[in-house]
Amino acid sequence: MTNSSLPNTEDRRADANARRSVAAERSGDLPYLSAKDNDDENRYPHSQPASFTKGLHHDDYGLVSKTHYAALREALVTGDRHMGGLSIAAGPDQRKWESPLAGNYFNDIGADSDAVAMAPAPKLGRSELCAEMATVYAMALTRDMSFEDLQDKNTVIPGLNTNGNLVKIQDLVEELRKLSWFDTAGSPVGYRGKSLTAHEKRRRQAAWESPHEGLTVNTLFRGSTNGAKQGSYLSQFMLLGTNDLTKAGGRGGDPLNGNISYGLQTTTQAQHVPEAGRDYMTDWQSWLEVQQGTAYDQPAHKVSRRIHTPRDLAGYVHFDALYQAYLNACLILLANAGEAASNVKVDLGNPIASARAVNSMGFATWGGPHILSLITEVATRGLRAARRTKFQVHRRARPEVIAARLAQVANDHHKGMDPSAVKQIENMLRELGFDPATKALRKGSILDWIQQSNLTTNGAGDGTSPLADDRNFLLPMAFIEGSPMHPAYGAGHATVAGACVTVLKAFFECEDKISQVIKGATALYTVDAKDKLKVSKHGNGADPTIAEELDKLAANISIGRNMAGVHYNSDYYDSLRMGERIAISILEEQMFTYDEPLSLSLTSFDGDLIELGTNGRAAPNSVRLRIADPAGKPVSRHDWWTRDVVDYDIVDEA
Repeated sequence: MTNSSLPNTEDRRADANARRSVAAERSGDLPYLSAKDNDDENRYPHSQPASFTKGLHHDDYGLVSKTHYAALREALVTGDRHMGGLSIAAGPDQRKWESPLAGNYFNDIGADSDAVAMAPAPKLGRSELCAEMATVYAMALTRDMSFEDLQDKNTVIPGLNTNGNLVKIQDLVEELRKLSWFDTAGSPVGYRGKSLTAHEKRRRQAAWESPHEGLTVNTLFRGSTNGAKQGSYLSQFMLLGTNDLTKAGGRGGDPLNGNISYGLQTTTQAQHVPEAGRDYMTDWQSWLEVQQGTAYDQPAHKVSRRIHTPRDLAGYVHFDALYQAYLNACLILLANAGEAASNVKVDLGNPIASARAVNSMGFATWGGPHILSLITEVATRGLRAARRTKFQVHRRARPEVIAARLAQVANDHHKGMDPSAVKQIENMLRELGFDPATKALRKGSILDWIQQSNLTTNGAGDGTSPLADDRNFLLPMAFIEGSPMHPAYGAGHATVAGACVTVLKAFFECEDKISQVIKGATALYTVDAKDKLKVSKHGNGADPTIAEELDKLAANISIGRNMAGVHYNSDYYDSLRMGERIAISILEEQMFTYDEPLSLSLTSFDGDLIELGTNGRAAPNSVRLRIADPAGKPVSRHDWWTRDVVDYDIVDEA
């Protein structure tokens, strides 16, 4: 006898198979993209001065053999588990490459790692790379200043002078503005020469306050989204905690103290911060050891507080679980889901049918378990895509390497380097304030200030470096080991930031104000060196939306890696948007699992309005994706997906 109250298993199985099939077709229908690097690898084949070589054997000039690099490249592309026999695990003090073949793995949900791509990275010698290096140099010089002081043009930068005069933040901004990339009237040299691609123009303008004002102290070291450029530098999701929930089962949380309820446990936004003033790799020998893959014990962090300086932020992104900041943000948002109607609710995207039934609430769907698990899911997919762009496609050298190339050429310490590469580096030196012909260093230039900083670190005339004291342009690094054992482009943190924040924006009602989310938070806050919370003087009385603070959170975490010296701005910009696309592809596929009409909407990092919806059926057309640009003009799925790469002959239109 059949129990009519049980579901029909046969019908259910057929429906499930149909939904899996159409979901796979959805991601399989994405445009075909052909991976393409910036050709620096082929232009400088003998010495690879702009390519990732960390962990290989380097000569005294920091260059690798052509044979060893070719073996590494071949192993990465073919998936050789033995990495071409290039073992760098010779002893306990040697670092290993980090997941070099993860990009060859496949995804069983959302877009495959080969279905996303990033534009070719800025080329050696070009204006954008000059600007990127000047920016990471500037970040290193201001690493121990508070974020509040960084936003004040009159703040003095400790330890620097120009002809005996103190250097202020505005002086730093004015020096950056002299570069053609930041000069609104300048004519920077782009990927194809004088004419910038549309994508390069977007990346360039993202650093400006406006096309008229250009780079200002208000946009210094900020992100590429409007939310990241407003008010206090740090997102409130990195400083504040959950509301007091002592009346709800005894769980505690104090938003102004930065405590976050995690079940019946409590975590805190405070962390052990790195020691101020302690930079690394500012002499040639220590730089060279790091390139060989030498491992070091991490220094102790003795002071505990919430993030106050760029060095603190760099410390956070040194050891974080990559989705950690977004997990915390999600817990803060979820803490309000069951409170009064004026608070933020988990956004079900205005479902048409029964999802908002008065006798049900979100949990396995549209509640904590659903959202928290999806954040980790998109993080893993983002990491695989980032690894593919890093190892299998671009193999871009880290900023610590380009800084060394500048120092080498300035000191005529470049034996074995491709002559054409030397010429490109000389072009960069001239734009940055050093004349390779006369060896003259312009006072008040970024390179002048860097050599002052390095001279203070190393002392004069110690004989340990082939670099002259007034031509030491090595990049002071926040981490003792320098950059990680994988290439720069894309950035894992930024890709994960793009993916995780996209999920949060899709699941929560993001137009509500931050004061509605965190009870007791009546302003934008910052903390001082003693972890005392105070109102930010740069808040301008603003009460930002959740979306704005989430976009700022993504920028904070991504650019925190730049502040450590391990990434460039283009790493952040392009990886963030790649992560966004990965998350959208996963949200698309998940739409096929819902058996009721519903929709989700969010605003992209570029201001597009994105709406995902389903009628709850298994048919291929049961899921819709609607995109409108900031002006309200419809954008096709194909054009949105390829926006950042269409200028580079990457999209296969066949």
